[in-house]
Amino acid sequence: MSTSFQDRPSSFLSTSSMRPIDINSAHYYDKVISVITKKPSDRSNGDISQIKSWFQKKSDLFNQLNDEIIHDLVKNCEFMKTERDFLLIEQGEKGDCFFIILHGSVSIYINTTLELEKDLPDVSRNPDPLAERRESMGKVEDEKIKELDRSKYGIYVGEIGKTLTHICTVTKCGKSFGELALINADSVRNATIITDETTDLIVIGRDLYNRCIKSFHAKEFAERKQFVESNPLFDKWHPKYKKQLAMSLKKEKFHFESVIIKQGTRFDGLRFIISGQAKVISDPFQHSTQYSHYYPLPNIEDLKKEEARESLRRELSALTGANGLKQKRTSRPKSSLNVYTSSESSSPRARSTSGRRSPLPTRRQLEFCLVAPQEILGDFEVAMNLNTFSYSITCMQETEIYVLNQTNFERLIEKRNPQVINVIKNSVMEKYSVRMSWMKDKKDIPLFRYLLYKTEEKERRKKQKK
Repeated sequence: MSTSFQDRPSSFLSTSSMRPIDINSAHYYDKVISVITKKPSDRSNGDISQIKSWFQKKSDLFNQLNDEIIHDLVKNCEFMKTERDFLLIEQGEKGDCFFIILHGSVSIYINTTLELEKDLPDVSRNPDPLAERRESMGKVEDEKIKELDRSKYGIYVGEIGKTLTHICTVTKCGKSFGELALINADSVRNATIITDETTDLIVIGRDLYNRCIKSFHAKEFAERKQFVESNPLFDKWHPKYKKQLAMSLKKEKFHFESVIIKQGTRFDGLRFIISGQAKVISDPFQHSTQYSHYYPLPNIEDLKKEEARESLRRELSALTGANGLKQKRTSRPKSSLNVYTSSESSSPRARSTSGRRSPLPTRRQLEFCLVAPQEILGDFEVAMNLNTFSYSITCMQETEIYVLNQTNFERLIEKRNPQVINVIKNSVMEKYSVRMSWMKDKKDIPLFRYLLYKTEEKERRKKQKK
């Protein structure tokens, strides 16, 4: 019989006193570990009460559970410590537990060619594959441990446990994974999870999960499935991809005046508002450094005149062609209309019409509009192919959103359902044209106006070619 992690001695941990401790301090984390490494029978009510607030603060899951359930989870959960390249979950195997990250990070891999019906491992021989891997984890081998070949587990689709700040990557504890295998009747793992570094984990077994969390997770997953089914953006998706999307969405809650998106940060996926309200704020001056390849912006009125001239030239050309009048031109025609060729008009830097450019806006924050449930955040960046967010989103009240990160956006939308991008683009054109019409001075956000015009012009050209 293997030794439990809870039975292993931890010389660096000591029993903490009952005095108040700073919840964000490293000493408090040592206190948490010292409690959950004890046997469940040795974890006193006092110990559990003192560290309960840490779990509520650090984990979204614990923050939504009542005190009685949290007490049961903290008392009966198991602690697990792994090194880099440990295979926590393998796609296709049966799942009997789920994990919460206390410290560290893991990567997610999905093998899209795996057919679960044919390739399921033989669980009759080994009903708990994780237990076997854990038993061998502490054994010291003579040979140097080789780095795990992750390529055989499929495509990398994301990371859990870390978040990128402006300066560095920091650990973000409290994230959970693996619970979907416990919700579904077949208990089959849908992805492979591998640790990226030394990682501290809480392990919640099936019995404890069924007793404390199953109803909560089942309700949450049903809500995600309902959101996907009811959203017209995903109407024509194959059921398999709808299920994968529901699994990929992550719910996040923001309080009043919290910033959901900050202008200038890299585009990292779509966000769907499911409750609450927020305002869109943009600094037009910042656009000149974010998207310097567009600046200085050409004057929109001049662009419209050029487009009208070119349209007239095309009509005259078609008319003369229909009458059989062929004119050989060796040089550009002279005309009082000052006609431009298609290639010249499509390049803003090549134009010389009066040389006018839109003046650079002054630095000021403009409240562009309000957004509410059913709104998609990041759709403008998708439609206009922008690498960074062109606005900030600040909560006007408590707001809940679903997040589809960039990796899953690329996997499920760009690669599997690219028609959605055209739907998003059409929606953005309609929505932002209306929003721009609301503004007292349409020149307040010149970049938005320019991008909308260029997209409309591009669509007109497509129709004319047809």
